[in-house]
Amino acid sequence: MQPTSDTSLQRPDLGAAVWETMQNAPEQGYIGLQVMPLFGVTKNSAEYPVIPKKSLFNLLDATRASHGGYNRFDDEFESGYYVTSEKGLEHRIDRRYAAIYSSLFAYELTISRILMNNILRAQEKRIADKIMNASNFTAHNATVAWDTPATADPLKDINAGRESLRASGITPNKLIINYTNYMQLIATKKVQDAVYQIFPDAAKTGNIGIKHLEAYLDIPILLAGALYNTAKRGQDASLSDLWGTRYAMLCRVASGDITEPCIGRTFIWNESGNGAAETIVEQYYKEEIRSDILRVRHDVSESFLLSRDENGTAKSEISKACGYLIDTTAAS
Repeated sequence: MQPTSDTSLQRPDLGAAVWETMQNAPEQGYIGLQVMPLFGVTKNSAEYPVIPKKSLFNLLDATRASHGGYNRFDDEFESGYYVTSEKGLEHRIDRRYAAIYSSLFAYELTISRILMNNILRAQEKRIADKIMNASNFTAHNATVAWDTPATADPLKDINAGRESLRASGITPNKLIINYTNYMQLIATKKVQDAVYQIFPDAAKTGNIGIKHLEAYLDIPILLAGALYNTAKRGQDASLSDLWGTRYAMLCRVASGDITEPCIGRTFIWNESGNGAAETIVEQYYKEEIRSDILRVRHDVSESFLLSRDENGTAKSEISKACGYLIDTTAAS
């Protein structure tokens, strides 16, 4: 069914394609939605529950008194607040060119995936700028800069992070590094000596992969490999790492519901209010340019978890306690 002029038509068939693009994003180096996983909400702005720090580690007597009742746990949740904003892109599909290209490849399908890829790149940058940020997390200098292969000791730096997070009651479950960090790590003498001893296959080939690093560092790794063009439009491309090259992040990422302490969540809302984590694809027609306009959009907020009092002052800064930022370029 073709849309009439200026009347949008939902394209659930293309919606399935952009969802597949999102699912395959880690293969393209996009890790943002693994760091801040999606959490579907029924309103575009609302409060959400935050377990107070003071209630996280209480030792409660769970023994029922003989012939009596149970002790009650009556601590109240604190409240955080989110508000989503709409992000999206459009692409003009001239009906003449659509007829030409559609005989060569799935034109609309390809355009929708390109739009989603660009939306993901923008979202990745927003998340990276929040996470790899010394204004949001205290930056801790490496023992020796990671670009000093002879003496750098990344395991010591990561273990220092583990101890720091544990003091806040947090067990890290991910190490975020970029491609530059990865190349530095596999060139480090301490890493090579240990990995070659543990893995004879690596010693034979001289190749150290992510699984080897994860075993040595004892932490699952999220490898950020996405790039973006820093050059002005029309100039030759100049590519840079979306996640920068200075910091690594040891952190706790979410695997459960919104009350779980973690480094952050991505709240996503749609107009139906059903709480589904959906990206919308729609199409409308512009008669004056004889073109269909394909639009891909979502309503999101990439948010740190924290509660505030009635004056807006931060109370329990949960996400801040769930991240340990390592400055890999500086020595302590």
